[in-house]
This record gives sequence, structure tokens and C-alpha cells, in this order.
Amino acid sequence: MASPEDIFSVQQATVQRLVESGHEFALFFYPGDPSPRLVAGEAKPLPSPVHFSHNNALPSGFLFHPFSPTQSCPTIIISPGIACRGWELIQAESEKFSHRRLSLSHLEHKLQRSVPRGDDFRRIYRKFRNQIDRGRARSLFLSQALEGQWAEDNNEGALLLKMRELYPDEMVYILYTRSSGRWMGHSSRMLLRGGVKRAETVSRSGTRHIIYTPDMGQLVTDLLQIPQEEVSGIPSSLAREFIRLHEGYPRLYFTGTFGTLNIYDETALFLNISCLKQRPGGRAVFYGGTTLQ
Repeated sequence: MASPEDIFSVQQATVQRLVESGHEFALFFYPGDPSPRLVAGEAKPLPSPVHFSHNNALPSGFLFHPFSPTQSCPTIIISPGIACRGWELIQAESEKFSHRRLSLSHLEHKLQRSVPRGDDFRRIYRKFRNQIDRGRARSLFLSQALEGQWAEDNNEGALLLKMRELYPDEMVYILYTRSSGRWMGHSSRMLLRGGVKRAETVSRSGTRHIIYTPDMGQLVTDLLQIPQEEVSGIPSSLAREFIRLHEGYPRLYFTGTFGTLNIYDETALFLNISCLKQRPGGRAVFYGGTTLQ
């Protein structure tokens, strides 16, 4: 019988093989499920705003949606050329991958410095406080991105498995596409999960709503088009514009939405609230942000 160390080593090597293959993929764990899942295939950008008119128009794949979609940072869906569950199947599929050049995305140089921190937060908030005092706003969600190097920078397999160990009841993922680059993260904030007959949505307060015979295409469309106030502020339109002008760095896919669309008749979407982006020579870690009222 293989020891826990041997099992860890094999699993780590499987993740690293996927990372180094140059193929576009998402490897993830659903909350509470010890078995990983893999979606691998061609990643395609979706037009903005994303719109799915009805269930039959909802494609299958892994969705990666940014905080604020742009032409250079679009909504992406990885098509399920491969969709499987469990370490043995994922290992078998990864061993079939031919090696591709791991290209750098045009987003690799979007982050230039660590902002905002300490005095930056206070300076930015003082500007927003004027909007609150005038009764135009109620809250603001600020965040920060810290760039640097860590000992495990080149060992993403071990980092993913450690993240899964620390957050077993959260959605944990690692993803690579040529457009977005490599991302990894975890989230306890489920937005939507269900199928064609029944879906569950969760509000910011944690209230769960069950919808029967849902129009999943319309649910996903509404979710992506209506900004999440908890990662911008209230009102969302004013807060998002303030963030764009004053936060000081592009959030990219941080505080966006990610998860599965119509994979084995299930859709599960989460808020990308705790994540990092792998970059040449290091990584950018995105903090969960601070809500100021």
C-alpha cells in the first residue's frame, strides 16, 4: 500500500505535469469533495456583455469571468474536450498530453507594484468618504495585490494540495489559459449551483434560495451582468468607477466569477475572492479586500 507521502508525490506530479504541458485547463475541487475534477480543452473569449438567452444556449465548460471585462481581459470559457473526475483518470489524461510551449499572456505585465497598502488605503478612502458624507454612497470594497517571490513559486502542485488541505469546504482551483495566464485560488462564496430542474442561489447575507425548473441560461446571464456589490461597494456603479480611477492596479480576474457551466448537467459558480496569479519570476497575491463604511 502506498504511503501518504507517495500519494502526495504522485498527485503533486500530476498537477505539475498539467501546469507544464502548455495545455489550457482547469483543475478544481468542489466544496467538501476530496476528488479533483479536470476540464481541459480550447479556451475561448466570450463577447461582453455575456448573454445566454435560455438553457439550450448555455455552453459547457469552465468559466473564468473578470471583475471588469475588457478586450484585453475578457470572459473565458474552457471547452470540455476532456472532463473527468478522480486522480487516476486525471493522471491518465495528463500523461497523454503532448508538450506545448507555455506562452505568456498579455496580462503578465499588467501588475507593476504593490498597491494599495497602509497609507494608500487611508488616502483612497478619504476621497470616497466625501461620497458617503454627501449621501451618494454607503460602502467601498478596497483590495490590494502584493507581488513577490516565495520558496514554493515553482511548485504549484504542492501549493494547490496545501490549499485544498487548508480549505476542504471551499472551491479550490488552478487554471491556465493563453489569454489569462495561470491562476490559483479558493472560495467559500458560492453564487449559484444546480441543474436544469433545480438550482440554489446564495445571497451576500448567506440566505439560500431554491429555484425549481430554472432557466439556467438566464440565471447565469443575470449573475454576470449584475455587479457583485460585496466586492465593489454600494451603490455598485459608483464604487466600481471609483475603484477603476483610484485603486491603483487592475484587478483582472480577482473578485470576478469562476466555475463550471453545464458540466454533466451541473452549473456551479463562485466568487473569486482569494486568489493569486503566477508571473515570470514570482507571483501576485490578491488580498480579500476591506469593506469600509
